[in-house]
Amino acid sequence: MRTILIAAALLTTTFCWAQYNPVGAITMWSEGYVVTLQNDTIRGQIRVGSLLNDSPASVVIRTNDGNKIKQKGSELQLLAQRIPDFAYATGYIPRDREMVIFERVPNPRRSDKPMLLERLTPPGGGVALYFDVAGWKKTSEYTFGNFTFETNRQDLSYIVLKNGRDAQLAKRGDMEAVHEKLFGDCPAFIRHYPMASRRNWNQFGEMVLAYNQLCQ
Repeated sequence: MRTILIAAALLTTTFCWAQYNPVGAITMWSEGYVVTLQNDTIRGQIRVGSLLNDSPASVVIRTNDGNKIKQKGSELQLLAQRIPDFAYATGYIPRDREMVIFERVPNPRRSDKPMLLERLTPPGGGVALYFDVAGWKKTSEYTFGNFTFETNRQDLSYIVLKNGRDAQLAKRGDMEAVHEKLFGDCPAFIRHYPMASRRNWNQFGEMVLAYNQLCQ
């Protein structure tokens, strides 16, 4: 299991802070909460006990009354952990990003099997980006524990969820089709971004944010 604490970087665009790189599950005690499949919310100190394909497989919650509750990742629909204060000293994590959020979403790389994936875009709006573990490992080298972060963002891929149900894989080579499928239903967006090709891949996070703001 790789201990993933604080190495993260923010992709900047001329539009806004639109797209995050992954921070990863926090394996030390951190304030946070989980939401179970039964829709119960449990708050307290939380640490991720184990990972499977960089998805939380087990979680321990230490509640305010001192009890410890163990949950399997398969029993959760959401995991939220507060980023430790010392993490911001790296300069890679923006202060306005306070939490690491994992949500249970269908993973198109695994026949739409629901998995806890790290959400990379802020909450709200119809389109959300999630960390694509398989795409990241294929094209990048990273060692979060030692703060090494090397990647060509042009090559990264993302799991995208639209309207909470339609999951797809977004890759640079498919940018034109992704643009049409994700954003083509919103005339206000198309006026700003009428077309896209692989040359526009670094603007993908900007496009997601613009769609979520323009197409409510």
